[in-house]
Amino acid sequence: MHAFARPLICTLLAALFVGTFADDADAQRRRRRRRQPPPAQVEAPPEPEATDEATPSPNPFGEPEAPPETESTDAPATDVAPAEEPPPEPSATPTEAYDPGPAPPDVSPIRADYVALMDELVQARMRVHALGNELFRTRIKVDLQDRTGGNVSVARLVVHLDGAPIFQSDGPVEGGAQGRELFVGALAPGPHVLTLEVEQRAREDDQYRYTLRESFRFQVVRERLSEVTLILEDGSDIARSFPAGGEGRYEVRTRVRVATRALPEQ
Repeated sequence: MHAFARPLICTLLAALFVGTFADDADAQRRRRRRRQPPPAQVEAPPEPEATDEATPSPNPFGEPEAPPETESTDAPATDVAPAEEPPPEPSATPTEAYDPGPAPPDVSPIRADYVALMDELVQARMRVHALGNELFRTRIKVDLQDRTGGNVSVARLVVHLDGAPIFQSDGPVEGGAQGRELFVGALAPGPHVLTLEVEQRAREDDQYRYTLRESFRFQVVRERLSEVTLILEDGSDIARSFPAGGEGRYEVRTRVRVATRALPEQ
């Protein structure tokens, strides 16, 4: 009895041991499966973007679908494409846009005012002259005597009386030393100013020249004739002496003589 029970016990123990070992092996396999990382997920391709045109749904009844409607145009449909027009040939001389710039100002109103003002000025001078002849029995005469000799010549001469020009010349004045009458007219009694502007040039070399501007104040006596004489004198030798010896001089002199006379009988 004991001999038979021992192998049986050994067999049961072996079976128990094997079952326990199998359970441990299964538990280890399950733990390994949990520890493994999950498989990489494959991203699905992006879905196509939705468009305004709706995808036609299949006809559940199997009826033929109508063709899509097309927009009608005014031009008739033709199979032949329209011929393209050839581009214009470039011109040999391209023309550029002309810019005339800003328009010049209109000066016609100013010109008209200027002409009217000059007319009024001339008329005013004529009225003053006539009024002086009637109211003031006082007159003045201006003469010029050119005593500069043959060394210089007058290039320009202007004479003003109280700021108004009474004589002008752009060359030699006739009369020379004998004198020439420049102005005669009526004048109010009292103080007046005579201004002389003269340019003279050497006859031997016109590069040697001088210009003078002088003013002379004098009195006009009522109901008398005032004679004013301008005398030009010149003793310069610079144009002759300086080129020869390196030394020369300007010697210019202007004299004014004022005399009062009785009025001539009219």
